[in-house]
Amino acid sequence: MQKLGEFFTFFRILLFIVISTEHFYAQDVNQQLAITLSNDKFADDDKYFTNGLYITYQKAVAQNFIFPKTDGNKLQLNIGIGNEIYSPASLSSTNTDDFDRPFAGWLFGKLEVGSIKKKSAFFLAFETGITGEESLAGDFQVGLHNVFGIDSRPTWVEQIGFKWLFNLKITHVFDWSNQRNAFQYRISPSLGTKDIYLENDISYFFGRLNTFQNSSRTTIVDNSSSKEFYGYVSAGYRYVAHNTLIQGSIFTDDVLFTTDITNHIFKTEIGAILQVKRNTFKIAYNFNTKETPLSTSHIYGSLFYARSF
Repeated sequence: MQKLGEFFTFFRILLFIVISTEHFYAQDVNQQLAITLSNDKFADDDKYFTNGLYITYQKAVAQNFIFPKTDGNKLQLNIGIGNEIYSPASLSSTNTDDFDRPFAGWLFGKLEVGSIKKKSAFFLAFETGITGEESLAGDFQVGLHNVFGIDSRPTWVEQIGFKWLFNLKITHVFDWSNQRNAFQYRISPSLGTKDIYLENDISYFFGRLNTFQNSSRTTIVDNSSSKEFYGYVSAGYRYVAHNTLIQGSIFTDDVLFTTDITNHIFKTEIGAILQVKRNTFKIAYNFNTKETPLSTSHIYGSLFYARSF
């Protein structure tokens, strides 16, 4: 628990540094608080990426902050915390020979700055967190199973041990849109001690859409409060060079159970979003091909709610 306390101390210091730069922000800025719950029980499953809980605070920036502020762009700061739970298909087994991936938990904080132009956006993010028992993922999953009366009992045998990991992530988005249709291309590399990958995806949005700089389709805080209601479908490909939550440390051999990864992962997502006044609602289903040689493809659902203020 001492290691967990050290992590939270670091995150509080990071949050204080950001808040103390209040003079960078306008007095009448747009802000948003968002919560996302992802779970494979929404798809009647219980394996691999089995639960994710994320809380994000977003704020518009009025002056230069990492990126230059001009008349043609919007700057946005995102501060988030999250917890992710990963388990093998045979999550009730105590024999690692039955596992197609290790148990793993990821408790993290994330600081992201974005520059949003009329037809593109660029986000730079720093993510840091902890794995192992200190991530609380095992306790959380067992608690969920007890509360909801789920028959399977996760053992968390030989989970990925404690590590303090860091990642730098970049997201570059290009948008082509009108009021009823939009195409979006996104490239997202990640480099660090947690995982190393390069992801590309293309999305099609259809329905009632706001302009790119005021649209929820790229998690941008909307200062127009214009209504949006649309569906979308996306397809993507991720090349993975390393994943610590499956393979263990990139620098040393883990004593506990680990497996190899699948380098090539294909992903699809479908969903719908309603933005009315200051509220944004989203529902989505995600599919990805197998992440390890012994595992299978996976589906999970996500619910998202955000409130602007």
